Amino acid sequence: MGQTISVKGASLARLRRSLRRHVKQGWARAVFARPGSEDDTQVLNGPGRDKSPSADEIDALLAAAEQAARDGLVKQTIVLDDRTRVRIDARFGKAKVSHLDDEKIAKVMGGKARALRPDSSGESLRVIGIMNADGTISAKNAKKYKQVCHLVELCRPAWERIATQRTIDDAHPLRVLDLGCGNSYLTFVIAEALRLAEVPAHLHGVDTRDDVIERSDARAKALGMSNMSFAVSSIRDTNLSTADGAGPDLVLALHACDTATDEALTRAVQSGCRELFLAPRCQSELAGQLSSTPVRALLRQGLLKRDYAATLTDALRIELLEACGYIVDTVEFVASTHTPKNLLIRAHRRHPDAPVDPTRWHVDRVTAMCAELGVEPTALRLLNNAG
Repeated sequence: MGQTISVKGASLARLRRSLRRHVKQGWARAVFARPGSEDDTQVLNGPGRDKSPSADEIDALLAAAEQAARDGLVKQTIVLDDRTRVRIDARFGKAKVSHLDDEKIAKVMGGKARALRPDSSGESLRVIGIMNADGTISAKNAKKYKQVCHLVELCRPAWERIATQRTIDDAHPLRVLDLGCGNSYLTFVIAEALRLAEVPAHLHGVDTRDDVIERSDARAKALGMSNMSFAVSSIRDTNLSTADGAGPDLVLALHACDTATDEALTRAVQSGCRELFLAPRCQSELAGQLSSTPVRALLRQGLLKRDYAATLTDALRIELLEACGYIVDTVEFVASTHTPKNLLIRAHRRHPDAPVDPTRWHVDRVTAMCAELGVEPTALRLLNNAG
């Protein structure tokens, strides 16, 4: 709980006067926190900005602020709107108005233009947990903020390319499918980026965990994003077609573990998706299959064998995508100083409007390659079965 903080009656009186003076035109939320701690925080939602609050709403805010101060939550912030905060240290009761101007926004964004600004996209950033309730981004989340914004820019060429291939409008929205969505950070930031770009879209995420799907559903409702949906499902059992039989335009599978990435790759290719983004992890399957290599140390040394198998796995995935008619490149999507699993495989279909025809794939070339290596990755087996 931290140290005991004493708040005197005179300070509480000043706190009440300060609050009354600043909330006459409404407020978004009040945040009460203990100094030096982000864990012990209370949030009280307000009526909104530019909406005159009732006397009862103001009284409720004053009572909550006073009780929070008595409980040691003296670091109090009243969020008036996306750019304006009133900060009060309840031990003294004096208020300081803080404006999130362009200079401060640029500092938060690390001096670069970001897809999601802390003012215009503050609500989305707050709901997914990157931005704190008081409108700040902690040092702990600053890296994550920059990473998701970077991922948006890596994905942007994909939906811009799709827009040149087919009509995207309210009747024919961009269809985005996130396989193994987890906490859906990327799904939400892409949804926000598409909103800002005024691109009509429907985004659907699936995961096998009930808790993350419930959390994602709740976040979508909190943001009023009716164009997002989530379901508990394995990648293998997910129906990739919409009600009108159309497949997804863009498929994401970020950090699906081991052969789940192969299942996502296979399902995406079979659906004829125009764009595919894979961020593999835990590529352990081939490490157990490797039995020969011209450089024997690659098999004798465990660390080398693991890294060699992981690289080989991803190289074969790229070969398979190319064999199925995709143009592929790889990029580093998270700096290696943050995580060693930083490879992003991006693929777009060479002939996006052609029907899916496994007889035109050239998987046999990869089959021969794998036979020489003495391995059979799951993606190859699934695609051979499909063909």
